[in-house]
Amino acid sequence: MKQIWTILKWEYMNRVKTKLFLITTFVLPFFMGAMMYLPAMLMDLEPEEISQIALVYPDNVDHLVQRFKEQINDSYRLQDGNPQFILSRFQSEEIALDSIISKSIDGMILIPGSILDTGQVNYYSLSLSNIKLYANLRRTLNHVVIEQRMINQNINASLVGELSRRIEFETFEIDQEGEASEGDELSSFLIPYIFLMILFMTVFMSGQLLLRSVMEERTSRTIEILLSSVSPDELMRGKILGLGALGMTQMVFYLILGLSATRYNDLATIEFSQIPVFLIYFITGYLFYAAIFATLGTLFTSEQEAQQSSGLISIVAVLPIAFASYFITNPGSAFTIGTSYIPPLTPFMMIIRIGTGTVEISEIFYTTILMIVSCWALLKIAGKIFRTSILMYGKKATFQEIIHWIRT
Repeated sequence: MKQIWTILKWEYMNRVKTKLFLITTFVLPFFMGAMMYLPAMLMDLEPEEISQIALVYPDNVDHLVQRFKEQINDSYRLQDGNPQFILSRFQSEEIALDSIISKSIDGMILIPGSILDTGQVNYYSLSLSNIKLYANLRRTLNHVVIEQRMINQNINASLVGELSRRIEFETFEIDQEGEASEGDELSSFLIPYIFLMILFMTVFMSGQLLLRSVMEERTSRTIEILLSSVSPDELMRGKILGLGALGMTQMVFYLILGLSATRYNDLATIEFSQIPVFLIYFITGYLFYAAIFATLGTLFTSEQEAQQSSGLISIVAVLPIAFASYFITNPGSAFTIGTSYIPPLTPFMMIIRIGTGTVEISEIFYTTILMIVSCWALLKIAGKIFRTSILMYGKKATFQEIIHWIRT
C-alpha cells in the first residue's frame, strides 16, 4: 500500500505542475466561456447603421407599401431615435440592382402587384448574412399584407388581432416533495450537457495522460527501474489512482466554476444534490476507461499506434455527446434507458438523465452496481495483461497471447 501511495503522489505532483494541466484547467474554461459570450458582446459594441432598402412595386399596391413604411418606421429605430430603415421607391428592378452592386443601397424588396393573392415577395442583397435585418422586413410586410386581406374581406383587423392573442404558457418544475418552482427550458437542456462535457473532458484527459505515461516509461525503459522496487500491480494501481486524483482536481474546479457562473448569471442552476452522484459516475467512468488506456499503453510498441487505438475507444464515448439533443429531449425513451445499461456509455448516459430529473433512485443504484462490477472485471483483466506485457519490447502481442494472459 505504501508503494501505491508513493506512485500515486509522484504521478499527481509531477503532472499537476505541467503547463498542459495548468492551461487546460485554468485557461481553457475561460477561453471557452469567452468564445460563447464574445460574439454577443461584439454585436452589442458594433455601431448601429441605417439600412437603405429599395422598394420596387406597381402603383396598385402603393397604399399597402405606404402602411408598410409607416409600420417599419414606428417599429424599428436606432438608439439615437433615427429610423433603422430608409425605404425608397425605385422605378425599375435594374436601377435598384445597379445601386446594390455599387453599394449605394443595402438591398431591394421586389413587391408584385399580386402580393395579396400570391404572397410572393423577393429580397435581393449582396450579402444575406444579416438574417435579423431581412427577418424584420419580412415580419412587418407579412403583418401588413394579412391586415389588408382582412380589410378586403370586411373583417375588423384589430378585432382579429385581439382574438388571436397568444396565451401565456408558463412552465413549472415539481420536486420530490411536490414543491413547484418556475421552470427553465434552458436549464433542462444546458445542465445535462455541461455535466456531460465536464465528465468527458476529465475522464479522457486523465486517460490519455495515463496512456502517455505508460508509453513513455516503457519506451525509455524507466519501467524496469520502477519494477525493481514495486510490483506491476502496484505500479498500475498507483498510476491509475494518481491520474484519477488529477482528473478529480480538474473536475472539482470545473464544477465550482460552473456553479459560480450559473448562480451569477441566473441562467440555469446546478443543484448541489447532483454533485455526489456526478462524482460516483466520474470515478467509475474513469476507472473503466483507465483500465483500457493502461492496457493499450503496454500492448503497443509505438505511441502512434496506441493513440490510434485510443481514438477508436473515444468514438464510443462520443456517441452520447453526438446524440445528446435526442437523449435530453427524450430521457424516458426505451432507447435512452437501454443505452444507460451499456457499461462504456453508462456514466455519460446517466449524467444526461440525472440532469433532466427523470431518473429513479433504483436506476442510480443498479447502474452504479453495474459500473462497479464492470470496473472490477476490467481492472482484473488489465492487471493480468499489464503484468505480462509491460516488459515486452519490440514485439507486438498477438490476440492469442492476450487471451492466454487473461486466462492464466
